[in-house]
Amino acid sequence: MMDCFHMRPPRTGTSLERRRLIDRGRRLLASVLAGLAVLAILQCLESTVATQTVLLAAADIDRGQTIHAGDVEAVSVPASDAFGALRHVADAEGLIARVDIAEGMPILGTLAGERPATPPGHTVIDVRLSGGWEGLLPGDAVGLTASGICSAYPSDAPNTGETCAIAARAVTMGMPAEPEAGSGTALVPFALPSDEALRILTLQDQGMIVAVATEERY
Repeated sequence: MMDCFHMRPPRTGTSLERRRLIDRGRRLLASVLAGLAVLAILQCLESTVATQTVLLAAADIDRGQTIHAGDVEAVSVPASDAFGALRHVADAEGLIARVDIAEGMPILGTLAGERPATPPGHTVIDVRLSGGWEGLLPGDAVGLTASGICSAYPSDAPNTGETCAIAARAVTMGMPAEPEAGSGTALVPFALPSDEALRILTLQDQGMIVAVATEERY
């Protein structure tokens, strides 16, 4: 009879394993809950921070290049008065890069400008420059000085006999073309009064013309 009531000793190994599993599960649950709490806090903070949209260069944009919609992308950043970047794709489309703009850079208003319109009473011609075209951007207003054609070019502008000013204000309408091989000259489109344009077209192959930079932009 005594054997029927014999009690087995507790299975301590199994109980210890279960406790370890429970502890492990609790720690995992605590980690998950902590992560959810951090995510909730971040979402709350994000909802309280004002943001604004700015345009970044989606690829490298070369100086003088016309900006198209695919060249920029809109991103959200914390709002700041320090940002002078354009905010809408439509604002940048059609502008001309005044400097090289690297991929990822904000499209600041100072880095791009509008293509100039032809002033009233002007016409656009290609002028073959022997110098001074480096650094020209559309919209720059320059003076044109000639050598070798002054006697055939009537002008009230300063004339030393060897050199003369043939245009006081020529508006650059596009980027200079690649210099012609071996010629040391490059064609640049300028907007000029019609009478000056006709004289320059007639005489520019007979002498040298250089652009003289001014601080004016059209």
